[in-house]
Amino acid sequence: MRREKENITLTKAEMEVMSRLWSMPEGMGTVRDVLDAYPDPKPAYTTIATFLRILTQKGFVETTKREGEGKTFYYRPIISQDDYRRRAVDDMKNSMFQGSARSMVSFFMQEEQLSPAEIEELLTMIKQQ
Repeated sequence: MRREKENITLTKAEMEVMSRLWSMPEGMGTVRDVLDAYPDPKPAYTTIATFLRILTQKGFVETTKREGEGKTFYYRPIISQDDYRRRAVDDMKNSMFQGSARSMVSFFMQEEQLSPAEIEELLTMIKQQ
């Protein structure tokens, strides 16, 4: 992704479209494929097409055509879900917690009211790092 796109975040609706694209078996899909991945009631076809166009303009998605399939465009994420998550969490850490991972984790532990089992699981994960 180009440098100027690094600070662009996704809206909730854009994230929903990207989540469906990320889960596509071939790593890409058509407007119809993305629409079919939504539960009922589904958004309008034109709504999904508009979001895919916006995501393409923002540099999150690229379009391709397959040989012999006419005018059908396929949309493929340019950024992986894990890469986007890392970037979004890093942005949140820097903007809301002054760059402190400790402060961010402390906040979530207090807010989420974790069970003793969940805390133990997190401690095990930390010790494995």
